[in-house]
Amino acid sequence: MARARPLLSVVFATALAVPGAAQELRLLGGYSGSQVREAGDELWTGRAGWSLGADVLLGGRWFLRSGVHFHVRDLRYTVAGTAPDGTLTGTDVEFRYTSRSLRIPAHLGLRLIDPGNDPALNIYVFGGPTAMLALSADLDHDELEVETRPAQWSIGFGGGLELGPLFAEVGYDVAMTNVFKGQGFSTNPEVNHVQALAGLRLRMAR
Repeated sequence: MARARPLLSVVFATALAVPGAAQELRLLGGYSGSQVREAGDELWTGRAGWSLGADVLLGGRWFLRSGVHFHVRDLRYTVAGTAPDGTLTGTDVEFRYTSRSLRIPAHLGLRLIDPGNDPALNIYVFGGPTAMLALSADLDHDELEVETRPAQWSIGFGGGLELGPLFAEVGYDVAMTNVFKGQGFSTNPEVNHVQALAGLRLRMAR
């Protein structure tokens, strides 16, 4: 958790350092799907995960957004079953890897309708980098030791819909780093993410 503190400090200091600019706090949660690049010999596959957290938006039609999301990711890999002589038995064994991290986006966004006119409905697009700071991880394979990278990075983009005090959005993060530190597996996968989030918009006093 100590690794996360400097970035968390930057996120909240940014909101406090711009008087009157922190216009919106968003409480959010939803689905996060994992798309594995380079499945390799282990046949990595992504499973459903989830995120829960809060964002702060700075600005109006153009805005900066950052926040902290508790992010759970579930991956699985398959090992081909073999007999003592090395021949394939046709019975594969599947193992599960679950990680928990802090997901910290730093996005630039644009609302398609000027929010100064207080529209009932608005559409926005966004993009930028995201950091994922490792908290913990479990691998249900007693004979294999691996270490998750302390930080993973991605570049993301997406869009959303604002309807009064509510919002919903979808996004896609393209991984810039792989998952593991070292070479515990013959393939060290990079994992993209599909996000489908929704939540509540809380306007902050100016």
